[in-house]
Amino acid sequence: MSTLRWPLAGLTLAIAMSVIGARPAQAEPLTPLTPAELQYLQQVRTVLAFSHDNSAFRSDGELLVDGRFACRQRATHGMVGQEASLVPSAITQLAFIYLCPN
Repeated sequence: MSTLRWPLAGLTLAIAMSVIGARPAQAEPLTPLTPAELQYLQQVRTVLAFSHDNSAFRSDGELLVDGRFACRQRATHGMVGQEASLVPSAITQLAFIYLCPN
């Protein structure tokens, strides 16, 4: 009976470690989207589908967060481009058009 306890304890520990190490999922926005945000998401989905970019599989919330991050990087630090913000260039350019206030 005690020989069964060690593998079971190891399996339980392995499952617990994988659950603890998992990243939390991003939630979709709870507030209604503005017309500019809707246009941004529509354009981003279209461009990413044609460019076969893996970012096309991100949720709307993640795409909005990436776009807003690109706007914030440009406004705060003057950083523009994929190398500066680590956001794909298609998302950055469309965020500058639709999401950034200036």
